[in-house]
Amino acid sequence: LSGRGSQIGTKGGKDTRPLGDKVFQQSQVRKILDFLRKTNYSNESLTSKHFPLSSKEFVCIFNFLYSFMDPRTDSVLPLTRFDEEVLKLLKTLHYPGNLSRSHFVTMGSLHSWPTVLGSLSFMCDMASIYSQKLFPNIIALGFPNRDESGFTTDRESKEKIQYEHHLNCWHEFNSGADEFPEQLKALKENLMENNGVDVERLECLGQQKTALEQELDRLEGRGGREVELLEQKQILQSDLAKMTDYLQKIETHIDEKQEERSLKTSELGEVFERLEGTNAKVMDMKSNFELRKVSHLEVERSSALVGERKRQVETARKEVEEMEKEVWQKEIQVSRGREGMDTLAKQINSLAMQEELKTQSGETICLHVETFQGGRGEGTTANKSMRTELSEMTRDSRTLTRNNEREMQRVVTASEQFKEELAMRKKEVASKEGEVARVTEESTKVKEQIDREELLYNRQFEDINDQLYQLKSQDRVNMEMKQRELVIAKDRLEKLQLKTKEERVTGQEFLQKVADRTVSYMEECTGYRDEAAKAVFDAATARVEMIRKAGIEMQGKVAQALKETKRN
Repeated sequence: LSGRGSQIGTKGGKDTRPLGDKVFQQSQVRKILDFLRKTNYSNESLTSKHFPLSSKEFVCIFNFLYSFMDPRTDSVLPLTRFDEEVLKLLKTLHYPGNLSRSHFVTMGSLHSWPTVLGSLSFMCDMASIYSQKLFPNIIALGFPNRDESGFTTDRESKEKIQYEHHLNCWHEFNSGADEFPEQLKALKENLMENNGVDVERLECLGQQKTALEQELDRLEGRGGREVELLEQKQILQSDLAKMTDYLQKIETHIDEKQEERSLKTSELGEVFERLEGTNAKVMDMKSNFELRKVSHLEVERSSALVGERKRQVETARKEVEEMEKEVWQKEIQVSRGREGMDTLAKQINSLAMQEELKTQSGETICLHVETFQGGRGEGTTANKSMRTELSEMTRDSRTLTRNNEREMQRVVTASEQFKEELAMRKKEVASKEGEVARVTEESTKVKEQIDREELLYNRQFEDINDQLYQLKSQDRVNMEMKQRELVIAKDRLEKLQLKTKEERVTGQEFLQKVADRTVSYMEECTGYRDEAAKAVFDAATARVEMIRKAGIEMQGKVAQALKETKRN
């Protein structure tokens, strides 16, 4: 050995313990033995007579004490050439005393043992702190009850509740369970209780949500009738235009008939005036006839004139009656047309109220039926302006419909592209599943090979022990040589076990890398799916959801395979 290696704690050492005092050494030995017995150390026959310890026993006790600080490590120090490694470990643990390689090389000497005992006592104190103070309170220390601002609160942290939930699920998983309904229910109750959730308020909000979803479904179903309503609107507008033209023609015809009627009325008045003049003449003639002042020829002429006038009056009366009948029929036709106009206006007004159609001034569209007073129509100007606005709204609706059709075509195209990309992703997922299966198979083979090698090495070790026992029974056998062979065989066995452990760690790291790559790939696929799902219909969303579930199941299988590998 070269002399002296680098020491620990040479600068600024703070170890004030009386390591050279015999009484202090005995108290430290008793403390170490009490801790070893309390924690079920494997060598139960160890007593104070075995101190100073041999290098092998020191390594075993050091590894046992260090396992309390790092349970993942069983043997942190090798059985041989451990002096460099123990210095590094004590340095990482901030050991306050002075140590060098020579202390551990000459461990059994009187000048080295107090320093080595001090390091072992330090490890015992550290193991006591970890086992008695840190481990029982690890959850409380790891998840302090603090709010977002860092102040202490009476509520448990969300991370602590989730951690306890994962522990409960882990125990159930080790028992063979694949689903955890009771644990999920308990997690929900704990979170709600911890956050002070009002269950009644939550149920009320759930009912409101259900009602709003139903209202949304109703409105979406109503929106699906847009094309049908637009077609109906166009038909009604066409009927309205036709009816408006027909009514204009009816109005023109009625105006003409009214003028004819006024002419006939004036003519009839003139006829009545002439009839009155004739009656006056007849009365005069009758008075003259009674007075015998009229000749016989004048009487006959007057009688002929009276008969002719009577026939003219009868003809005029028949014409007036026919004209009145015709006016009555026209009034009936106008009344029927008005009823049709009322029905059509009501349909258009109800449709405008359902669709919330408004004019440019913000008023709801409402058609008014023209009223006729004195042979003239009122409200024609309002309907003409309404017709102009309806025509503009029709053009806007047609433009919106064409834009919706173009948007629908783009969505369909995007859906087709997403289906193609989804098929490619499915193929990639299938290839990744094959790769995971291959890695799992290789891991199983490596595990079987490690088991076979360990079994072989155990058999070899048993054979060597049997040979050693046989050799001990022979007095003439050189025990010293056999012990050397045994040490060499043990060293070889330890090297092989270390090699096996390294191979196992390498295999676990390889599986972990494969799992991480698989998880990152699944997350990338999930990102693509979330981006594409915004532009497709519900059917595409359902398929993407199925792919996500498949990815989660695959991730669970990979995690389960890793856990089984770690467990083995």
